[in-house]
Amino acid sequence: MPRRAEPDEILKQIVKLSSGRHKIFLGMAPGVGKTYRMLEEGKELKKKGVDIIVGYIEAQNRSENLDLLNIHEIIPKKVFKVNNNEFYDLDLEAIIERRPATVIIDELAHNNFPGSLNQKRYQDIEELLSNGISILSTLNIHQLDSIAPIIERNIGIKINETVPDWVLNQADEVVLIDISVDELYNRLQIKQIYSPEQLKHAMKYFFKRSNLVLLRDLALNLVAERVDVEVVNEKLSAKIKARVLVAASPKGKSLNFIKHAGELLKISHADLDILCILTKDIDHTIINQLRESTKLYNGNFFLVKDLRKSIADELVHFIKLNRITQVVMGYSKTSRWKQLFSDSKVFKVLEKTSNLDVLIIDNKKEGYQTPAENKNKELEVIDKISDNLNLGKLKIYIGMAPGVGKTYKMLQDAQGFHKQGINVLLGVIDTHGRPETAELMEGLNILPSKLIEHKGKYLQEFDLESAILAKPECILIDELAHTNVSGAINNKRYQDVQYLLRAGINVMSTVNIQHIESLNDIVEQVTGIKVRETVPDWIISHASEIVLIDLSPEALQERLKAGKIYSLNKIEQALTHFFQKKNLIALRELSLREVAESVEHEMHPREKKPKVLCFVDINLNTLRLIRKSARIANRLQAELIVMHIAKTTSKLSEEKKISIIELEQLIVELGGDFRLVEGKNIVNEIIRAVEKVKPDYTVLGEARKKGVFTLLQGGIIRNILNKISNSHIWVIGDFTREGST
Repeated sequence: MPRRAEPDEILKQIVKLSSGRHKIFLGMAPGVGKTYRMLEEGKELKKKGVDIIVGYIEAQNRSENLDLLNIHEIIPKKVFKVNNNEFYDLDLEAIIERRPATVIIDELAHNNFPGSLNQKRYQDIEELLSNGISILSTLNIHQLDSIAPIIERNIGIKINETVPDWVLNQADEVVLIDISVDELYNRLQIKQIYSPEQLKHAMKYFFKRSNLVLLRDLALNLVAERVDVEVVNEKLSAKIKARVLVAASPKGKSLNFIKHAGELLKISHADLDILCILTKDIDHTIINQLRESTKLYNGNFFLVKDLRKSIADELVHFIKLNRITQVVMGYSKTSRWKQLFSDSKVFKVLEKTSNLDVLIIDNKKEGYQTPAENKNKELEVIDKISDNLNLGKLKIYIGMAPGVGKTYKMLQDAQGFHKQGINVLLGVIDTHGRPETAELMEGLNILPSKLIEHKGKYLQEFDLESAILAKPECILIDELAHTNVSGAINNKRYQDVQYLLRAGINVMSTVNIQHIESLNDIVEQVTGIKVRETVPDWIISHASEIVLIDLSPEALQERLKAGKIYSLNKIEQALTHFFQKKNLIALRELSLREVAESVEHEMHPREKKPKVLCFVDINLNTLRLIRKSARIANRLQAELIVMHIAKTTSKLSEEKKISIIELEQLIVELGGDFRLVEGKNIVNEIIRAVEKVKPDYTVLGEARKKGVFTLLQGGIIRNILNKISNSHIWVIGDFTREGST
């Protein structure tokens, strides 16, 4: 029998039902296109018959905004007199009297003029919401109360207009309007948002490249945090956000664990927890130092006394309770005879958890150092290097799923380039029957498809040769992960893109997050669907620009139901499979964090790459171990080396040879280096390889079989841990074990 709702809960539900809905379009800075996107949304609502009006808009004399603005009913602005000067602002009373279903109101953080009913515009919006009127509004990331001090500290500019964080947190929907710094600079110049003198000043201060990169990083991660709350609230098993636990003790070495974890995870915006377990000896000086070190990295410090269970069980309990994805800890080396039966916390934790990675810190090795804070000079050097190469530039539009608007946005940008006089060619565009997308193709040159015979039929495919001969300045290639028809020059479309870039042609392309190779296993965990068509990570990391096309799961499902993504006969199946809300929430967070990571690499470029050395066997879990190692290497901006040790290479079966070839192909696609080593004693060969390669991190997979074999495999890993020095060791946990989490 369902639980009866408490009176307070019923009251909250009634208030929520009677209130309007608030949707915020969030951007990293002025000029990214928030107002335009908001007006586009208003146009779609008007088409559906929603009574929508404009309460306040700053069109900035931008023609595209004015065109959308003119289709709406506009409430005249109210006149306010300040020091004998007249100013025009939102007329709150007139909107309430008009009582529309939805009202468009720009600049959520605006300070109202003296004489207004409220001091701030967000307070006006709260009043409208309480009257049952829904709101579309805009906000820049630096205008949040919690973000403004960060911007003031880093940029040195006082932020005068802000809103409390609760305004964003209580919004029904927040959509990020993402844009690359280069694209924003282009807009600032061609759209004349500022006068030449104002622009010169802005580029020197607020719009300085390093400032915009920081703002973009903050915006991406803030929305990702909001989506992660939804992931937890929906009780999804997916753990997209990194949550790191340092297993500490009241000893000096634990300070190094915290330092290593803190520095390592600055680039991933992970949650950091430090669990200090007290046994017999208590050094209060060290405990205080641990607390201070935890504060330094914005972590949470937990002190456990009077243990009623083993240390390992206490760690396991904390891991399961807090959705921990990684544990940073030490390892006590044991003698050769005791290692098989040693009561190691590392192996007990791995045994009782699922999909958990353990990073074992070597205290003799210098800790991981994050790259120095990026200055404009560093970014200028990168730009000059890129400009000196006679290669085309690749811009990729990433989305959480089909239908979010990647192709639409790409075509919008192409139309902008065309108006600037740039020679744009449409190489491959799939409109999926969407008329609004097809309209954006008008006026642009279209490359005819090439017909290729396949099994007695002629199929259309991208004509690579004609594209290169046409020599456009920019070409649009939709669906980067597409597999070409048999008989085409290349097997995959991303390989066609490589040819175009080498020919000096700029390429704009689209991809969904589930098609990135190293994310293949995470996507399968999230959706239960194995994605077959993928693109290698290196082509994503080599893109000059990566832009996220963000959309809420609810809005995407509405598009699906309206027949804008698939044909009507496929809608129900899509809603109950890939397009389930829980899947879309997790994929959205994944896409936000993926693009954020690319921005963080731009913020902190590495001059010297660390090394990640991964050892793999050939079994069902090999590919997952390689992909996980690639994710680690990518996050650290490290060189990836994957090694397979075979007892003999001369007597390999044909099946094993094919597996090794496929293994090498995947590693190369992930940007790694594959090495096949011959040796009868696996442990000795691993030790020898570590001594020779001198990796910063050595990656090993957890044993996955039960019984005696597990004991022996565990013994092998213990043996390696006992003998390897001057390398931190990453043990990748099993994610197939049932009943562990």
